[in-house]
Amino acid sequence: MISILTFLFFFIPLVLYFFAAKIFNQVYIIFYFFLGKLSFDFRFNCLIFTKNIGILTNEIQEIKRSKIKYVQQVKTSGFKGNRFSSWGLLIKTTNQEYNLLSYQSYDKTKWLGNVIAAWAKVKYLPL
Repeated sequence: MISILTFLFFFIPLVLYFFAAKIFNQVYIIFYFFLGKLSFDFRFNCLIFTKNIGILTNEIQEIKRSKIKYVQQVKTSGFKGNRFSSWGLLIKTTNQEYNLLSYQSYDKTKWLGNVIAAWAKVKYLPL
């Protein structure tokens, strides 16, 4: 009798917790796909990029122009000869790395990387 109660009160809520976490993750991905917006604001001395996912999150990061060392294109998926490769964009500063884009096309990351590198007057490192 005690083992049945233990099962009901401990194991079932644990399983439901992981099931709910998986559902929440899928809902977040769907919101990100349909409502996600990434914007870049080039100012004279800093780059401000904002990530919005509808009304859920609003993440704003500011990168000082003088601290940018280089802009690099990175591969985010499709390793070892996979035809469906995706690319990302990384900005390296004196004390931090910023991942601006991920899972984008090669041309999109190359174009934006060149634009940011020209604005910051640093080198662009394509992959």
